[in-house]
Amino acid sequence: MHLNNPAIRLMKKTVFIFFFLFISLFARCDVIYFPIQYTLFAYSAELILSFEQAVKDRSSNVLWGGAGCVGSFLMPDQPAAGFEFAYERRRYFKPGEYEHFFISGYLGTALMTNFNDMCDIGIVPGFKINYKARLAPNTIMEPYISVSLPLSYSLKYNEMWFPFPVATIGIRLGFSNLKKERKKQI
Repeated sequence: MHLNNPAIRLMKKTVFIFFFLFISLFARCDVIYFPIQYTLFAYSAELILSFEQAVKDRSSNVLWGGAGCVGSFLMPDQPAAGFEFAYERRRYFKPGEYEHFFISGYLGTALMTNFNDMCDIGIVPGFKINYKARLAPNTIMEPYISVSLPLSYSLKYNEMWFPFPVATIGIRLGFSNLKKERKKQI
């Protein structure tokens, strides 16, 4: 069978998704989220390392991980910190640049703590509107607005928390490696 067969590609994607979900349950790291229920609006600041692969003229796949802090605008005196790892699919507004404004969907996993009485792990699917600015050749800044639905599990209480949507305003700083698609030879 040829490796570009649609059935083989679908099988590879399915295996990757199951592998990612399996790892995310046990890796205890993720897209940071505020682990207290009914937060509604949150803020976030993150340091990341990302690997981006351009797949089309306006879209790319990104794997990234990092650490950061997040808090609720309703409870500003109770921030949480965590480690994160995520897969993100990006769609840029300008073709071929892989910078400036883009929208993205993501799926990540995180370990969150307040260094006191809370330690949660979670799987976080979401959607973002971002702006990507290059500060140096491999250094980026990405302010964003996102809507996510954190599925979290409390390690202290051994309970799964009911998912509740959260809107987040945040900024990511970090190192990025972009690999552009090669032009196909005719």
